[in-house]
Amino acid sequence: MRVPAPAAALRVARALLNVSQQVAAERAKIVQKSLSAAENSKSVLLETNLALIDYYRAQGIVLLGDGVVGDQVRRSGAMWSAPEGPATSALGDTVFHTEATDISFRAARALLGKEQAEIAELSNIGVDAVKGLERGRDAGRSYAILRGWYEEQGVVFTGWGDIATRRFYGVGVRWKS
Repeated sequence: MRVPAPAAALRVARALLNVSQQVAAERAKIVQKSLSAAENSKSVLLETNLALIDYYRAQGIVLLGDGVVGDQVRRSGAMWSAPEGPATSALGDTVFHTEATDISFRAARALLGKEQAEIAELSNIGVDAVKGLERGRDAGRSYAILRGWYEEQGVVFTGWGDIATRRFYGVGVRWKS
């Protein structure tokens, strides 16, 4: 039996792809209302959840979580599929997605299920800084402040960088516990 993905993991997966609910729903061949319900912990058919999982996996997203039979999934999140390390990043026919930045602030916000304005207010940085960081722009001091704030909220950033290519693999987020 396949395990459904928690709402937070589904939100993060979509944030990593940087697509709207409408686009993700169309590509997963489900209705947008069902995707919205799944991302907001509302009851949806198991087939709907699994269709989203299949779509995200086909795009190179790994949905994360630890579970024990009978318990809720813990440490949920999502990340881009990645090689184990720099020596394996150039091997084989597998092409891995890379990012130009080491973390995804958009994915961190999706994990918390908050809007940009809420994050700006809670972290004491400007909305423009939040928007810029989510687009991968260097916002100087705001980067460290926002990263620290997310980590205080229990967000763990995943991924590693390859010095030779200056690209990052496995970028994503998950809950600490």
